[in-house]
Formats: sequence, structure tokens, C-alpha cells
Amino acid sequence: MIKKYWLAAGLVLVFAAQLNAQTLNFYFGNIHAHSGYSDGNKDSLTSGMSTPIEDFLYARQSQNIDFYGISEHNHFSAGMQNTAHYHQGLADADSATINGDFVAMYGMEWGVISNGGHAIVYGSNELLGWDNGFYDEFVSEYDYTSLWKKVNERPNAFAYLAHPATADYSGLFQNPATLVADNAIVGMAARSGPAFSTNFTYSDPTTSNYINRYNDALKRGYHVGVGLDHDTHNSVFGRQTAGRLVVLAPALTRDDILKAFRKMRFYSSDDWNTKVTFSVNNQIMGSTVTQAGSPTITVNVQDDDNENVSSIAVYYGIPGSGSAPTVLTTVNNNANLNYTHAIGNTAIYYYYLKITQQDGDIIWTSPIWYNRNDAINATPPVAAFAPSALSVCVGQPVTFTDNSTNGPAEWQWSLTGALPPVSDNQNTIATYYNPGTYSVSLIATNSYGADTSITQTITVKPLPDVTLTASSTLICLGETATLVATGADSYSWTTGATNDTIIVSPTSTIFYTVIGTTNGCTDNASVNLGVEQCSDVAETAAKPINLYPNPANEFITVDVGNITDKITIEVFDILGKILYSETTFNNLTTINLSQFSSGSYFVKVSSNSSIYVTKQFIVRKD
Repeated sequence: MIKKYWLAAGLVLVFAAQLNAQTLNFYFGNIHAHSGYSDGNKDSLTSGMSTPIEDFLYARQSQNIDFYGISEHNHFSAGMQNTAHYHQGLADADSATINGDFVAMYGMEWGVISNGGHAIVYGSNELLGWDNGFYDEFVSEYDYTSLWKKVNERPNAFAYLAHPATADYSGLFQNPATLVADNAIVGMAARSGPAFSTNFTYSDPTTSNYINRYNDALKRGYHVGVGLDHDTHNSVFGRQTAGRLVVLAPALTRDDILKAFRKMRFYSSDDWNTKVTFSVNNQIMGSTVTQAGSPTITVNVQDDDNENVSSIAVYYGIPGSGSAPTVLTTVNNNANLNYTHAIGNTAIYYYYLKITQQDGDIIWTSPIWYNRNDAINATPPVAAFAPSALSVCVGQPVTFTDNSTNGPAEWQWSLTGALPPVSDNQNTIATYYNPGTYSVSLIATNSYGADTSITQTITVKPLPDVTLTASSTLICLGETATLVATGADSYSWTTGATNDTIIVSPTSTIFYTVIGTTNGCTDNASVNLGVEQCSDVAETAAKPINLYPNPANEFITVDVGNITDKITIEVFDILGKILYSETTFNNLTTINLSQFSSGSYFVKVSSNSSIYVTKQFIVRKD
């Protein structure tokens, strides 16, 4: 996994995705919690919860939780009993995820606190560790360089620093940035906890603060974002505090959420529904870009509870300078900010926000890195695409063709409600299996930036529910059967007929199929009509075969007249399923109908050598 690119001279990035924040959605959640598979669910005796799936289902019902991550301690002394638990946790996350509604994530909290430091890792299907027999892949305790390498080997993985201390991660905050760590680490916590809270009324906020570590990482040259952690160890998933980690992504799918983390499109919020739009020259938080001219910083803050903004402070600094960032500008009592920072050609800065609401809640954003280069005459893509159809039937594939201009080299499709729900291909095919209206968007990226297409909608129409009934599924040669189709607006039979009802007289056993159409969508049904060479004994007998009473309620009697052969009496439903069978020499046979529901049935009387007759009767339950 390559998260970013470096210039040869100095630890400076020249490119990451540029994106207009207005095209993205805000998703609220947490990625730091524990189940009974390590040292979480400490109250399991009273809560009844101990497994990841139970915890995910609880978190899903918490307010303002769109995604939730359980990061299990990776080693035995911290509660990880075996690798099977880790793999079961991954499976539980898959089971709990419902795209568009809730995303469950399962990962690990790697390392030890004493002389080490905890790093949360997601996107690894293998448990990384050092305890003998309690890992899938070995990484030595305290060997953070090897951990970063393992993360970088996995295209969907990232590392995130939990409650970071000054000397953690082998002195990461005290030394210049390294490429291997910078590529692996996407961010860290601004706040963490309260880890052992049992509060479930969202009223136990944390007072911890790790912004100094955030500043240390930035001044060393790291490119990291900032989030908020719950570090939950009791069964209050998402409910001990109203604080949230907020992710900006095209859609609520795990792939989109993971990509947003890797692109550092997230921020820390004490408030559970504050939406921050922060851009530099229309480039979203987490971006690193090179452009001509000075940067213009634009901020908009929205709160669904209409809580007012007390202040917006813009911090800035020089990456890798060793100096902590300082305040560039501030606005008070205003939810909007627009500021152009006059900088010289070749100047490089990063910018992030501290937003304070009037109730004291604080939002810290991830940075945007800006490199002014007036020699650049760059044009980012203009994203556009065309679907093969805007209205389709359930199960009908849709082809999405990229029509973006200015040479994009990377594509990110978000296909809500479809399979697959996301794609990185330039052109993609998706299929919808449920009726409804679904949104599709495309982010196109080149080496100068990114753009998101105008979202288009796909209408998915339901299929008709076609059924086919037959007056009889077994007839004698020369007889007729009536076939009736229902459930659609129009019909097409294999016989060429287009009515809903047809009368047939086949000369041999045959399948009949009808295709029904409603609003351009089709369904079909078939029936197998059996044809037998029947004897005329019943017609010439002195006393013909008779059924009575007909209609019947509790019993029906079969009278075979003067037939003296051993006969078999069978009762069929209209689909040809045998419901009753009896072999007898009796002329009168009474059949109990207590297990028969109201409807049409058929009696067939036959011997080893002949089929005497097939007759229809009606069961009518009062």
C-alpha cells in the first residue's frame, strides 16, 4: 500500500487526492474498542455480551454511529486467546455490515504500553504478533519498523496511533519522519476514552488531549490525520460519550471508509453530528497538492442541532521543520471562514483547524498540505460517466463508462445498493438485486488532483411475479387442458400465443412456458403436461367410474363400477404432485380429505396394463 509520494529533496509530499468536500458524505463512528476476545466486555456477566457480533449489533443501534471498529489486543497477555478468535471477529464484521446502513470493522491494537505504544491496525486478515502460537505472522515485540512494513504490504491496511505518548513507537515523535512509517500511519487520536466507562447515556466525555503529539508528528514531517477514540472496554459501544470520529466518504461501505482513512479524510469531534467542510483551493482535508499561486482556505461548519460556533482557528506549519504549528488566523462567532494566505513561490505549508462550539465542544481536523509552484500549469480531471441505462430491471447488469477528461489515472466508483458496491476500474459493471432508486458517483484522479462527477441515480424496477396453473397436469390423448398465467401485464407463450389463458391438446408429454412482462421487466413460469394413452373401459363399462360427493368436504368416494382388475387410485394436485395413492380390488374406495385444502384435485384410476380414467373433483372447506 502506497499512501503518498515524496520529493527527493526533503520530506515533502507533492501529491494526494484533491477533492471538493461538498461531494462527500459525513459518517460518524469509532475505531477503538474491545470485545471479550481480548480485554473488552468486562461487564459481560450483566450485559450478556462478549463476542464481536453482539457488540457490533449493539453499536449499530447507538445514536449517530454509522461505522464501528473493534480493535482487539494482539497478544496473549492482553487477552487474545487464539488466532481463531481474530478470524471469527473478521467474519462477525462481515456479518454485521450492511452497506448504506452500518459498517463493521475488525482489527487489532498492536503493541504494549510500557516502553512501546499501541498502534491500531485495520485491513489485515492476519493476526500480527510475537506470543508463541498466538499469531498468523510474526512481528517482534517493540519492532515498529517491521510492523509498518507489514501494514504497507497489505493494500487495504492502515495504522493509527492510539493514546500516543511522547516516547512511543521507538521515538517516532522525536526523530525525523521515515518513509516506511509515513506510508503506514494515517493518523492518531486527539482524545481517547473514557476507556472503562459504564455510561450508556452519551454523557461521559473524555478530557484527554493528545494534540501535542499530533503537532510533534507534523513538525517531524509525518502526514497524518487526527481522530477521536472511545477505547471501549465495557458493553457501552458508542454510548459512553457523544464524541465521534468523523469520516468523509462517497458512500457508507467498508471499502469507502477504509479508503477515506488511508487518504486522511477524517477529523475529531466532541459533538456527534457536526459537519466540517474544510478545503484549500477546493481540495479536501488530507490532500497534499502542488499548485500555482497562494492558497485560499475555505471553511463551513454545520450542526444538525443548530449549536453555534464560538471560533474557528486555522493552524499552520512547515512540514519537517521541527517547529510546532501556530495559529494563522481566527474568526469568532461565525460558522464560515475564507482566507487567502499570501506565500512565496516554492513555499510549503500544512493547515488544519480547531473549531470551538459555544458549549465548549472542540473539533480538530486533519491537515491539508500545500506546495506553491508557479511553474505548474496543471489541470485536474473533470469527472464524468455514463451508465448503459438509467432504468433497469432487478438482476440486469449496468455498464458504467468513464467519460472523464484531462487524463485521469485513478478511479473510485461508489455504487450504492449494487454488487459490487465499489470499484477501482476505469469502467465497471454492477448489478442491482433489489428494486429502488440508487446513487452512483465517480472520483477521477490524476497527478494534478481529483474531481467527483455529479451523482447520477439508477432506478431499479421489480420483476413481475408470474405464476402458471393448469386445469390438469395429466390428460389422456385427445383431451384438452387449460393453462392460466397471472402476475404480469402481458404474456408470451412457447406456443406463440399472447393471451393470459390458452387451451392445449398435446399429443405427447410436453413443457409449456409463459413469459410475463410488466414495465419492461420479465419473469417466466413453466408446467409439465403429461399425456397418457388411456383405455376406454370406463366409457363402455355398465357402471362408469364416478366420484361423489363433488364438491367434497370431509370425504370423497371413488366408485369404479364393474372393473375387476387390481387397480391403483392416485390423487394429484394441479401441479401434478401425488397426494394420495392406494392399490385395491375394491369397487368403492373412500378417501379422507382432512389434510386437503380447498381447491381442485384429480383422481387417476389405473391398472398395470391400462389407465382407465382421470377425473377432476373440488374440495371446498366451509
